[in-house]
Amino acid sequence: MTEHKFKLGMYLPELALPFDESLAKAREIGADCVWFNTLGADGPSMRELDDAAVDRLGEQVASHGLEIFLINVGNPFKQIHLTDLDLDCMEENPEFRQDMDDMVRSMQIAARLGVGAVGVFTFAWPGEYTAAKPTWPMRWLTRGGYIADVDMEKLVRAFSLALEEAEKYDVDLALSMMPWNYTNTTGNFRRVAEALNSPRIKVMWGPSDNMNCGEADVATAGFLNIHPYLHGLHLKDLTVKDGLQLDFAYCPLGEGDVDYPTILRSLRDRRSDAVLSVATHFLPPSGSRVEAMQINYANLRRLIAES
Repeated sequence: MTEHKFKLGMYLPELALPFDESLAKAREIGADCVWFNTLGADGPSMRELDDAAVDRLGEQVASHGLEIFLINVGNPFKQIHLTDLDLDCMEENPEFRQDMDDMVRSMQIAARLGVGAVGVFTFAWPGEYTAAKPTWPMRWLTRGGYIADVDMEKLVRAFSLALEEAEKYDVDLALSMMPWNYTNTTGNFRRVAEALNSPRIKVMWGPSDNMNCGEADVATAGFLNIHPYLHGLHLKDLTVKDGLQLDFAYCPLGEGDVDYPTILRSLRDRRSDAVLSVATHFLPPSGSRVEAMQINYANLRRLIAES
């Protein structure tokens, strides 16, 4: 068997650079493809780009020898608490309408540029964006949290609406993973994906997010849960100090609790085409986000070589 070549990606906002500089730096560091949700702090809003501007965006990325493997306008469904939505009339919620509009604009841009998937999030657990985080202890102790029937109905309703739009634009939905959202573990993602039963449902797998939610067997059982749906991996690393108290620290890739060697071997053995999209979330002593990305890329190459 010939050596498997992984496709390396990068989540551009991690660099905190103007957009064109971030593209150049991503290519210099070693990325093949990129994912982004803004055009830099000083750039125009992606939701306001007309077709000509979208075409220029595609040409700009290509001029750096890069491809776009995932795109999203803002962060659809990331900040909305699912309990704030009414099952029968969620479309009337102004936050939901705005995020749905952003998601549809993502799809329009993706379709025009030939990008196969858009990124979406999966709503926040009750009270998550408050200081109390009332359901966190339950979620840690149950390895991710129990999704109540009424909440699953809401998730199915919301993403069924999203899938209707995805069919129109012939793109997939790549669900992101966050400790604060409902697809925080491979088990919860799998439950949502099976309830939706659509080939357009994909995932941006975040093994460190899973680990942070108490899913201890992320690299083994977790991989089997998620492998059929993989669009890419959102790579970062952390150490969990006290899970029940949400005490954790981000660190360089390969230096934390996530068993990346096992994950990489499993991907290689299956000849997976999922993009290894590097993130950071930690800062080196210099405080440089670019250096943090360089460290993670160097560590990823070492992990690939050793796996």
